Amino acid sequence: MDFDAVVIGSGFGGSVAASQLAARKKKVLILERGTWWITPEKLGKPPPLAPGKQRMPDWLAANKQPVQYWPRPDNKDGLLDVFASVRTGLHRDGLYKFSNFDDATTLTASAVGGGSMIYSNVTIQPDPGVLAQIGLNLGAAEFAAARQWMTDFRGPLNKVVTKIPLPGRDVSALTDDDYLYLDRARVLRDAAAALAPKLGVALPWAPLDLAVIEYDPDRGAASDAAKNHTFCERQGRCLLGCLPAARLTLNKSLFAHLLQDPASGVALWPRAEARQIRKTGGGYQVVFHDHRDGGGEQTVTAPQVFLAAGTLGTTELLLRSQAAGGLDLPDTTGQHFSANGDFGAFAVNTAQRVSSTRGPINTCEVSAVIDGTHLTVEDCAIPAMFASIAYTGLNVLDSLVKRRFFHARLRLAWLTHALPDLRDFLPHLPDTYDPNDARTEAEYVNNIFFFNVMGQDDAPGTFRLDGDDLRLDWQQPIINHPTFAKADQLCRHFAEAMGGDYVPLWDALPTRRLMITHPLGGCTVGPDRIRGAIDEYGRVYDPGGGHPTDTYAGLFVVDGSAIPGALAVNPTLTITAHALKAVGHALGPPAAAPAAATPTSTGG
Repeated sequence: MDFDAVVIGSGFGGSVAASQLAARKKKVLILERGTWWITPEKLGKPPPLAPGKQRMPDWLAANKQPVQYWPRPDNKDGLLDVFASVRTGLHRDGLYKFSNFDDATTLTASAVGGGSMIYSNVTIQPDPGVLAQIGLNLGAAEFAAARQWMTDFRGPLNKVVTKIPLPGRDVSALTDDDYLYLDRARVLRDAAAALAPKLGVALPWAPLDLAVIEYDPDRGAASDAAKNHTFCERQGRCLLGCLPAARLTLNKSLFAHLLQDPASGVALWPRAEARQIRKTGGGYQVVFHDHRDGGGEQTVTAPQVFLAAGTLGTTELLLRSQAAGGLDLPDTTGQHFSANGDFGAFAVNTAQRVSSTRGPINTCEVSAVIDGTHLTVEDCAIPAMFASIAYTGLNVLDSLVKRRFFHARLRLAWLTHALPDLRDFLPHLPDTYDPNDARTEAEYVNNIFFFNVMGQDDAPGTFRLDGDDLRLDWQQPIINHPTFAKADQLCRHFAEAMGGDYVPLWDALPTRRLMITHPLGGCTVGPDRIRGAIDEYGRVYDPGGGHPTDTYAGLFVVDGSAIPGALAVNPTLTITAHALKAVGHALGPPAAAPAAATPTSTGG
């Protein structure tokens, strides 16, 4: 065998697998279809290097790694960079992968570091009742282990909910100086407090735990800011890449803890797209296209394979392996896809300023239970480079003719990778007497609040292959699921409490559909192969076994495709908890240290 283990994908599940395998001195290969993405900016005063260490850009250059840089600048001209960063069949090195299905579009990442490169840094534990409903056996111990891994492998979590850092302060309950809250965080808090008695439901507000570096001198020698010489600058563009490099993305962690250490036993091959897994004597053969070498087909073998290519990637890889005859899989493979109740909406022309370009992408949450359905409502930044389009689009939705013309302009811009011509929608004659005369990107969205909502659907999607393309079928149109009606109504109430006009995201899109940023399921945990594709330890069920709980030896799923239903919160902590449980079980308990020899008397 070429390696002790092959890990397919370098997101949360893949990073957990690689770190745990390396701790047991295993020889590990990570296959990643994407390239490295880093900030183009350099720190004014970088931290000193430890002896024998390199800075990541220098290591990447020395090892001839494919490197791309975050989209910029932070105005409408930056949209060209975003278009150039989209992964398509003709542009395989893109970062953002949009997959269009009936009633829904998913957004996933293609990069070293996986989903951590474009997510909003939120680290949150789902309600135990939600986990019980979907049959996911993760408890307090597993989530505590996941939080510890996050801290050890990445860095401490922080609540970044104020306009400036407040070291040592409890920012969950500011009173007289609550003007220090980011405007949108304070507006969401106040709206929840006003709305709860009217609706007769509890709407607790709280800052989110974020995997973001904050200025933290109160931690003394453990200060993450002092270690990295950076902290969150509240630029509102986390999903587009943090220019001051303050996000705790997994590419940095993989480099710092594994890749720059030749003794770690871990290698990572970027631009290596896994295409098939074949069962062989004593293990597995992974077939991949090596785009570092013109896309030629290569193979690698190992007794253990950990699938962490993401919900869509892992499901597609297993379905393709089955279709090619490399693996026999249970009929449940591809089933139980969940949109995680993802829903978006806007409050336009809010009574109070919300300053949507400022702060991390998400800063705080309001949790709710509406008629038995768990919902999480988060504030969401609008990056400055999207501000003019957001302002324009949301202000033309009252006219069907204008709306169609506007959407046509956006589609043309998308297809041609050119800046959209919005002059017909934004005729601007400066008025120095008008304090509301918008002159900057930030001003365009000062009074537009963006709701990011997650809820509970019943995982009604099924993936299948159509030739070599992944398709998604629904038991019924997903946009008609009751959870979205509840999310829509709750956001409508919030918009009213904020004194704004309500616009659901699906009305702002060219066609009515969901935008899914937290896709889950497809290779889900279940008690047997009749009700799931894997067991609770991520082991893939073997349909050729004599018992419905028989599994393949050495084949594991450790990413979001394993989650058997909606979590109603951001899923990364849950994915990490599942991956740690699965890899820990695969490796077994650490070998006991040899007992110290008992001294014998020499009689002297």
